[in-house]
Amino acid sequence: MTASGILAIGHHHKKEPTFEDVYDTLYQIGEGKTGQVYVAKKKRPNYRSRAKTLAEEQQREREERECDEEVAVKFVRQEYLSTPNRVDALQSELAILAQVKHPGVLRLRRVFQDDDKFAIVTDKAIGGEVMDAICRPGAPRIRECDVADIVRQLLSVLAYLHLNGITHRDVKVENILCKTKNLQDGVLLIDFGLAHMGTVGGSEMSGMNGTPHYMAPEMFHKHGYYGCAIDLWSLGVVTYVLLFGRFPFDARFMSQVEDKIVKGEFEYPEELEPMISHQAKKFIEYLLVLNPRERPPAAMALQHPWLQVDSSATNPFTDDHMAALAKFSEGKKTFTPPPPKVYVPPEHVPKEGVIIYEG
Repeated sequence: MTASGILAIGHHHKKEPTFEDVYDTLYQIGEGKTGQVYVAKKKRPNYRSRAKTLAEEQQREREERECDEEVAVKFVRQEYLSTPNRVDALQSELAILAQVKHPGVLRLRRVFQDDDKFAIVTDKAIGGEVMDAICRPGAPRIRECDVADIVRQLLSVLAYLHLNGITHRDVKVENILCKTKNLQDGVLLIDFGLAHMGTVGGSEMSGMNGTPHYMAPEMFHKHGYYGCAIDLWSLGVVTYVLLFGRFPFDARFMSQVEDKIVKGEFEYPEELEPMISHQAKKFIEYLLVLNPRERPPAAMALQHPWLQVDSSATNPFTDDHMAALAKFSEGKKTFTPPPPKVYVPPEHVPKEGVIIYEG
C-alpha cells in the first residue's frame, strides 16, 4: 500500500466516526517532537436491537472483547506537520506500518484525520522501554542470555524488514519496547518515522538520518550513500549498550563521537568486560564492521553462535553491572509519565474527521 493510500491531507473523504466517537482517552504515557502518546480504550457499542444471526452475534462478541483492550494513540501536533517533508515522512511511516505484519512490530489499528491533525492508534506495549524494564525496581536480574534473546528478536524483525525492502534507520535502545512487564514475553521495534521503503534487495539511500551514537560510519561519508546494513551496525551498538550500559563510541562533543565511529575503534569497560562472554563480544565485533559489505545480513547474523539457544551466560548481572545499566537508563530520560489511570485530556483530539486507515 502506498503512502497516498493511507493519508491524503486536504482531500475530502466521506464522513466517518471521529476518534472521540470510537475511543475514550485514559492517560498520557509519552511525549516526543511529533506529539503526545496516550492510552485509550474503545467505547462499548450501544446496540439498539438483538443480533439476528450467529455471524452478527459473533461479531458483537469480538467488538466487546476489543473494548477490554487498551491501545496506544499518538496525537500528531498540527505544528509538526507544517512542512511538506514532515507530511511526507508521516505518510511514509504509516504506509510502512500498514504493510508490516510481524510479531516484533506494533500493529497499526486505525488512523483518524481532521484537516492536518491525526490520531494514530496502535497496539499498546505495557512493558515500557527495554532499558527501563531491565532496571525497574523488583524486576528479575537480567542475564546475558536475556540480552541475547532480545537481540535475536530484533534480528528477526530486521530480517523481515530487509526482505521486504524496508530499512528502519533509527534502531536504538529507546525504540525497543517490552510487550508486557515480563521481559520474557518479548520486545517490539517501534518508531518508523525515519524508515525507508525501497526495493527488495535494498536500494541505496542518502541523508543523515538516525540518532548520532547509533549511526553507521558510511552515513558520515562524503558521498553519503548507504544500504540496509546500517541497521546491523545500529543493532551492534544496541547490543553493546544492553551489555555494558554505555555507548561504544562516546565523547563530550558530537564531532568527536563521529570521529570515533568513522574509525570504528572501541573498547570494552575494564570493570565489566570479564563478566561478559567471549561469544557476546565476538558478536558485537561481527556487527560493528566499518565496511558495510562485510557486515552480515540480518538473516545470517541470526546464525551466530552467541544467539543459539542456551549458548550464552546464564548468571544474573552483578550489582555493579546493574548500576551501570541503571545509570544509562536514568541519563536518557526525557519524559516522566504521570501516575497510571490519571485522565489527562489531549490537546489535539480531532473533533470532526474521517478514518484514513483501519487494519
